[in-house]
Amino acid sequence: MGKINRFFWFLFFVIFSVLNAGIFSDYPDLKLFGEDFFENFKLETKRYQIPVSDDYIVGPGDIIVINVWGFFESEYQKEVEIDGSIFVQGIGKIYIGNKKFSEAKKIIEDKFYKKYKNIQVSVSIGKIRTINVFVLGEVNKPGVYEISPFFTILDIISIAGGVNKNGSLRKIEIIKSNGEREIIDIYPLLLKGEKVKIFQFQNEDTIFINKSENLVGIVGAIRKPAIYELKKMEIGEIIELCGGFLPNADISHIQIERIDKEKGKILIDLKENEINNFRLKNFDIVKIPEIPSQSYYQVEVLGSVKKQRVYGWKEGIKISDILKEEDLLPFSEKEKGEIVRIENGYRKIIKFSPEKVFSGDEKENLFLMPLDKIIIYSKERPEKNVFIYGEVKFPGTYIIESGEKLSNIIKRAGNFTDKAYPKGIVFLRETIKKQKEKEIVNYVKEKMEILKSALKTTTDTEEKQVIEKGIISLEKLSEIEPTGRIIIKIDKLENFENSLYDIELENGDIIYVPKKPVYVSIIGEVNNPKNVFYEESLSFNDYIQKVGGFTKDADRKGVFIVRVDGSSDKNLEKIEPGDTIVVPFEPKGERMRFIKDIMQIFYQIAVGVGVLVK
Repeated sequence: MGKINRFFWFLFFVIFSVLNAGIFSDYPDLKLFGEDFFENFKLETKRYQIPVSDDYIVGPGDIIVINVWGFFESEYQKEVEIDGSIFVQGIGKIYIGNKKFSEAKKIIEDKFYKKYKNIQVSVSIGKIRTINVFVLGEVNKPGVYEISPFFTILDIISIAGGVNKNGSLRKIEIIKSNGEREIIDIYPLLLKGEKVKIFQFQNEDTIFINKSENLVGIVGAIRKPAIYELKKMEIGEIIELCGGFLPNADISHIQIERIDKEKGKILIDLKENEINNFRLKNFDIVKIPEIPSQSYYQVEVLGSVKKQRVYGWKEGIKISDILKEEDLLPFSEKEKGEIVRIENGYRKIIKFSPEKVFSGDEKENLFLMPLDKIIIYSKERPEKNVFIYGEVKFPGTYIIESGEKLSNIIKRAGNFTDKAYPKGIVFLRETIKKQKEKEIVNYVKEKMEILKSALKTTTDTEEKQVIEKGIISLEKLSEIEPTGRIIIKIDKLENFENSLYDIELENGDIIYVPKKPVYVSIIGEVNNPKNVFYEESLSFNDYIQKVGGFTKDADRKGVFIVRVDGSSDKNLEKIEPGDTIVVPFEPKGERMRFIKDIMQIFYQIAVGVGVLVK
């Protein structure tokens, strides 16, 4: 009975998954601005052997080279001692530590000129010392690093593995060994190419990367969507950081997505005159909508007319301005026409008589509104409709022409939104659904007779349980309504058009465009069937471990994956968002092998495997 109970749990999971198929999107493509800067940063030179400027501060470990010529010739190479001095025979100790190189050079020259006459002196640095600095805070590899004093702050952070995900690029603190502090912001470098301030680091200086604060994301019709760290928390500030609006930005309807402690996720609509005074909060998302690519100021004439056309809308335009009697076909319905109008977000049907419009009846000659569709029906052939919804810009019911393809209806619906996941498109067809219903009825009838006959003859308790499980599966299979899904493989619309999967539409077709899934489903013979959040780094075995591993009845060799597009395969190396991992039941004993086929069909129907239309 344990097997049967587990089977019922599986059925519950399938139903639960279908009812809770909402897909959550947390802007997975939105990155922290500058997060990959240090990944690509290369230290092109070790900066140990480069010309020294006059401002260089001399310190212990530097090698000073002194050349003397004239009355006598000699070369001295002296390392600066811990007390800041060098010792030159005949002159004694010369203290140059913590002096600018220009000052140290003059001190040395003066000492020689005071001691000797008729000579020339040249002072240079032969080798620059190395120093130890601390790199702490939000870096990937905090610690003490031995560097050249000429390393820039970017060089040093790069050596420490770069700033981590929590670190700030706007609040990098340099703490000098004498206690002085200075804050560095590298946004000007990333945005405008402005050079970062040059420091000469001293031994035991500290670079501290603070945690990032005031993070705000921005998406939509802007040049550089990303998550930015703000100082003023103003919309104008983030607009400037992201490079400004795109030409198609609709700044009259900016939205702020915010997490409220009491209400959860909320949306705040801003008018254009409210932008400058609005105060952003940490973790807000600023959403800049696009002006629809489809023209708003237009009307269409569709259906049984010689030429279906789109017309420009203007104030005061009427039906008679765009629909003439000569536009109708011989079999067009003259008594009945409709205007499909979007009003307050809802479709409204307004009936009128084309014949009365042509005869000059002003009551029938209605004023048109933007996006109105005038529909003329046929007496001979019924109109064909398809319904498209989800992540398209203009979801709804559309009249189609004979031979019209899927790509065209997607275009007519305004194309995909920026949240659409075309790979997961669901295409349902009534004729396929009816065909599958007949196949299931015949299959259930045939297999039910076999199972009931086997149940009467078996005496083995375990076999009896398996057969009863098969009977229950068939009963449940007969109750499942097939979806009539057709497999559609699509990524980008421009590549999809006129491809093998760009099929011709039929009356009653339903198209759903989902958001990107964030989970992978694991069902069947595992200990804890459930949805698991998708992670690119996880393998098939990782997902199985997350649901408690296989049961003892699992058919490990028969595992297959139902892809988000409705297809199925056994490629366990490739798992993507929205996929369903199915672990079938493995009956024991050769007599029970036919149960496996029943379970396989059941799993496929339950999770909505599609068919390929050629």
